[in-house]
Amino acid sequence: AGSIPVGRAISGETMSTILFDLDDTLIQSMYVWEDAITALFKELHIDMDFERAKQTFMAKRFSEVLVYIKKYFYPHATIQQMNDFCMAFVIDQYQHHVPATKGAVEFVHEQAKKGTTMAVVTSNDMHLTKTVLKRLDMYEYLTEIFSAEDLHMTKREPEIYRYALDKLHASPKDTLVFEDSMYAIETARSLGIRCIGIENDWNRRDFMRNHVE
Repeated sequence: AGSIPVGRAISGETMSTILFDLDDTLIQSMYVWEDAITALFKELHIDMDFERAKQTFMAKRFSEVLVYIKKYFYPHATIQQMNDFCMAFVIDQYQHHVPATKGAVEFVHEQAKKGTTMAVVTSNDMHLTKTVLKRLDMYEYLTEIFSAEDLHMTKREPEIYRYALDKLHASPKDTLVFEDSMYAIETARSLGIRCIGIENDWNRRDFMRNHVE
């Protein structure tokens, strides 16, 4: 798993605004969603390895993943039934078990002391995001949370980043994004926002190929 760079200047620059991704950036939570979808596959008797499905799912919001499963694998299930099955496990994990990424809490506290404006731009929903950030002592240091799920946006398109910059009265050149997803980094870069990649096993090759810091 990656880590947040505590205690060092970011290339000697002072950034007035930082936008953090949530899952597998500020927190180490991707296992939760993988376990939930794997369990759903078993419950619905879907004969597909999650590892093969991951490439399709990783760029989607959770609600979009459920729509995809219904459309291509199990049309008889309702979205609500699938959501209820998965969320009981997910909520428990976010409330009690999901850990912070190494260095994340310290980095957020450090930047707060410097007066940096910080916000989260996530594909996750608002309730889960607030729940885990409050438990891990990061929530009170954040100015805003921008939930793609709640805003009906996607990090595949630049609108959510434009929306965040506008709400925070921030400019791209003075903003830094921390992200673990290559597609979201490409979106933020398209607006001229500098990105720091949180590296892990599944994104390392893409990061190297696309010269992600």
